[in-house]
Order: sequence, then C-alpha cells, then structure tokens
Amino acid sequence: MATITRPAALVGGLLTTLALSMAGSALASESPSGFGSADFGMSSEAVLERLEQDRVVNVSVQETEDNDVIIDGELQAEDQPVTDLRYVFPAGRDQLALVVAFHPHVEDYASVKADLEARYGKPWEEEMAEWWFEQLKEGMPEEPGSLTVWGGDGNEDRERGRFVRLWSFEDYLSVEYLDTQMFR
Repeated sequence: MATITRPAALVGGLLTTLALSMAGSALASESPSGFGSADFGMSSEAVLERLEQDRVVNVSVQETEDNDVIIDGELQAEDQPVTDLRYVFPAGRDQLALVVAFHPHVEDYASVKADLEARYGKPWEEEMAEWWFEQLKEGMPEEPGSLTVWGGDGNEDRERGRFVRLWSFEDYLSVEYLDTQMFR
C-alpha cells in the first residue's frame, strides 16, 4: 500500500506544483483590457474623464463620416516618449473598441516589445502573426515592416477577440489595443 501511496502523493505534489507555477505565470501576464485606465466597452464620456489621470493632453474629439467617435490626444508621461493616442468608438456604439498608440521612434521597438511582453506575456507564435500580417498589410496606407500579436486568454465571455498588435513601420511604431467584439 505504501508503494501506491508514495507515487500518488508524488504525482499529486507534481500536479500541485505545476498548477501553482501556471497560476504564477498567469498572474505575471494579463489579458488586454484597454489602454491605461480606459477599459474596452467604456463610453466616450467615461474615457474623457480618465484621460487626465493617464497624463493624456491636447485632447480633441471628432465624429467621422461613418459616425465613429474618435478621441485624439498625446501621452505625456515622464517615463515614456510623447506618444500620439487615438481612442475609437465604432458607429452606433458608444463603447471603446480600439486604442492606437503611435510611437515616434522606430529605435524604441525593442523596449516597446519588452514592455508589452512584461504585461501580456509571450506573443503568439510567429506563424500566426505572419498569417495576420499577410491578411492585413494590403489594406494599410503604408507597408508595415513587421507585426507581433498578443491575444486574450480565451475567456469566451470577456476576453475572446481582444488583441494587442505591435506594428513596425519605416519611421514609427504603432500599438493597437483592440476588442473585435465591439465592432459587431
């Protein structure tokens, strides 16, 4: 009996250790939920109220011909370069669906990617990012150099369809925080 109990205890201990290490790594990364203190699904009014605490200045609001609401601003945080931001609320829905951060220096690619990895964990496999890259690059006004993608944890109710995409271009970087469910 002791020989059966020992392997069972060992396996149980290994499973517990594995579960705890997975939980620890899950805590180290998070699923995309928005940008700064602006969460996906928030109204444009609620996002405007939060911009000051996120150190976003020079804010302007406009409505496009397609009835999308766009909030533009500049991130002026002490520890980051001045970054242009665009918050997008698709037509017919006053819910935040997309935030685009335009980083002015391509040289910042490694540090921007490292920051995103620290927050969201490892990016998707290279093959999946390449597939997205081929699908999306034709519709872009300027041909991108590369694409790196992080996705939500797959929680059907909240995070499915949430992504962070890091695009590199010849003279700037673009990071998109996107909730595709808000575009339906």
